[in-house]
Amino acid sequence: MTLDLHALRRAAEQAAYAAGQAAMRTFGSAHDETTKSGIYDIVTEGDRASEAAILPILRAHSPYPILSEEGGGEEFESPYAWHLDPIDGTTNYANNLPHFSVSIALADRDLVPLVGVVLNPVTGELFSAARGHGATLNGRPIHVSPSAHLNQCVVATGFPTGKRTLTDNNIDAFIAVLPRVRDVRRFGSAALDLAFVAAGRFEAFWESNIHSWDVLAGLLLVTEAGGRVSDYDENTTHLYTGAQVMATNGHIHDALLLTVNNARR
Repeated sequence: MTLDLHALRRAAEQAAYAAGQAAMRTFGSAHDETTKSGIYDIVTEGDRASEAAILPILRAHSPYPILSEEGGGEEFESPYAWHLDPIDGTTNYANNLPHFSVSIALADRDLVPLVGVVLNPVTGELFSAARGHGATLNGRPIHVSPSAHLNQCVVATGFPTGKRTLTDNNIDAFIAVLPRVRDVRRFGSAALDLAFVAAGRFEAFWESNIHSWDVLAGLLLVTEAGGRVSDYDENTTHLYTGAQVMATNGHIHDALLLTVNNARR
């Protein structure tokens, strides 16, 4: 089957804009919060409204299953599937912090992303990519940073929801990386962090124990913008699932990976 990646990219962009509008209707007000896996894993009315805006658009433009953080679809046999996070950065959204995103990716059966869209509804910045066709920000091409020395780089990271109980919770790696770089940012939306790597705003992002819907769109943005992505073993076995994510401008990949892995041992 030959995919029309441009048409699917446009559908994902349309869905992201609709989702962003839905989320912004209740942003800045008191939120209806419920918990999922635990007290620190929350969902709001904004997440549900965003997902509800995305699903009919994707279904109208493709026959592929939709895997969503909020449960808007079921996995079944298909050569391709959509992976979406209606609001990536729900904790920020729930606290009315203006840094969260809508993340939508189409991936093949091996989780290799083919289309990726990340929207910041607050700023209106739309990051978009299709495999083999480059990455853009609001329609203009973007590229990773040329910085080649860790001590000149600003990098980003995050911590999994289960950081209080997980052994591999990224805290040791954070402590190891911090003194070696210009600074570290922890903004709370993996999808936007990856988009910022693609746009040259960060030189790198790493995190572990997250999910495909958090990272697939952003990983495609990074690779299409000229960057490098891998898991902590320098392959993709644990990358696209979100279990281990290292995304850089390419120049500092080996040095940052070595620092993180040394801290994890």
